[in-house]
Amino acid sequence: MPEIPLSLLKMQSTADKFRRKAFVVRSLEETSDRSASGFDMHRVLGAFDLLLLGTGCIIGAGVVVLTGVAARTYAGPAVVLSYALSGAVALLASLCYAEYAADMPVAGGAYNFISMTFGEYAAWVAACDLILEYTLSAAAVAKGFTAYFAALFAIPIHRLRFQAGIFTLDPIALTAVVVLSLLLARGTRESKSFNNCVVAMHMALIVFVIAVGFPYAKSENYVPFAPFGVRGVFTGASVVFFSFIGFDTVACASEEVKNPKRDLPIGIVGSLSFCTVIYILMCLVITGMQKYTEIDLSAPFAVAFDSVGLHWATRIVAAGALTGICTSLMGSLMGQSRIYVTLGRHNLLPVWLARVNPATGTPINAQLVTCVTAGFLALFLDLELLAELVSIGTLVVFAMVCSGVLFRRYTLRGQPEALTPVLLRILAIIMSAVGFSLSFTEEAPIAVPIVFAVLWLLITSSFLLLPVKYLPQNFRVPLSPFLPALGVFSTLHLIGSLGWPAYVRWIVWFALGTCVYICYGLHRSQGEGTGDGGSPRPSISSGGNGNGNGVNGGSSNGGGRLQMLATASASSSDTHRRKESTEMTSLLSGKVHKSDSTGFHMGG
Repeated sequence: MPEIPLSLLKMQSTADKFRRKAFVVRSLEETSDRSASGFDMHRVLGAFDLLLLGTGCIIGAGVVVLTGVAARTYAGPAVVLSYALSGAVALLASLCYAEYAADMPVAGGAYNFISMTFGEYAAWVAACDLILEYTLSAAAVAKGFTAYFAALFAIPIHRLRFQAGIFTLDPIALTAVVVLSLLLARGTRESKSFNNCVVAMHMALIVFVIAVGFPYAKSENYVPFAPFGVRGVFTGASVVFFSFIGFDTVACASEEVKNPKRDLPIGIVGSLSFCTVIYILMCLVITGMQKYTEIDLSAPFAVAFDSVGLHWATRIVAAGALTGICTSLMGSLMGQSRIYVTLGRHNLLPVWLARVNPATGTPINAQLVTCVTAGFLALFLDLELLAELVSIGTLVVFAMVCSGVLFRRYTLRGQPEALTPVLLRILAIIMSAVGFSLSFTEEAPIAVPIVFAVLWLLITSSFLLLPVKYLPQNFRVPLSPFLPALGVFSTLHLIGSLGWPAYVRWIVWFALGTCVYICYGLHRSQGEGTGDGGSPRPSISSGGNGNGNGVNGGSSNGGGRLQMLATASASSSDTHRRKESTEMTSLLSGKVHKSDSTGFHMGG
């Protein structure tokens, strides 16, 4: 027989390993394993700290700039409805985040949620999107720091930025990244105190803007209220939605929370709800002070105050934007480092990223890498072309988290036949959302998007025909399955409004991330595709058939072993087990056989 080339054998081996490992679902025990970090991070955050952390991450400089763009170009005075709509969409995602975070209080946020629901590869895709969100957001926000620093001290911006060939060097932005990274590396307690003080200052300045600006609002400026119609309101919502990004940083800091099961839902949902009210009030101020056609695109609030004779208020607005930038930048740098920690623990990235310094209780290595990457981008690159990547990446993660809440509510691992009807329904929801978005953005007859919306409602209602297999014990999304399904529908609709350039860039990033996973993470992550999850971990096994408590019961087929959590508080995750990972894979390959270790593994 002719010899099979070595390269072909390696490709075949990699493909076989991908089939075995890509949909491995980690148990809570595995996800909570912090041995690679050496030391635990310090639990110093309470509910109030999380509220301020979330508020600081959400209310950055975005509302100061995006409000002008959305009001003048897309929605007019109805931009207030755009913010309300975006806030509602973000709230749907935040409820799903809160349910997961209360059950799984470990660093990594959405990455861990998806890893314990859809498997390793889907979680890696989410991690790549989170890297886009945090790193590019940090770099872009740092660029804004320079602009508002110049405005505050009346310095021409060209004196703070230097042209070097094709690059525009921005040392002020780099300095902001380095200083805040050093503060985060020093300790969560210290950075918490700084964040709380700066958020308090920022809130005082926002109250000033609202209180001083409202007396100058004129009712005639609100007419016409929606000059661009309903489509303009929706388009405006997609533009300003990204002013709400940041609440997911609270979930990433789960390991540093004193009482995560109680405090995380308060911090996530509470901060987002508060910020939505603030945004709506600020919209009413800006659209009342000036006619929407006269609102400045780059500095709407500063110009609005200047137009009514309050020239002295311009610097106060700049100071408010600057404090918002500081808290938003700190949140991005913190969230990114915690993602690196989790990826290091799972060996998807070098394990030294997971190390926690025993003195400070912070992941200094991960913080250093975050500082270098975000600082490099802030110093050298113009990020305007990459800005939409942040948007689409974040929305993809939100849609995955909302889908995960639906998926785990109606599935019981150990029963692969139950996966198909749930997966088909989720796929149908996705298709109806895509159809609605395309027909709406392409201005099809109004009956077409209505048909897709009705289809979504019917498909979502069909979940009521399925038995509920899992109920969270700490916090659950109300009105399930409708609110999680609406979260999927609305986030995908906003993705549909971004345009083809954003899709192409995301596909390129997705392909690059997949290449890194296949070439590195697939071969080094915990376990080698045999379902053992890497190094042996203590577990309580049940032979034959086993079940959990209440609706969380599970079964073990034949010689497979079902790892079960020992405590009732962790019962919310006892259906996520390593042996069950290949049940989803079996839907794709149709070839499952028994393993000699922990249940099943895939055949080649």
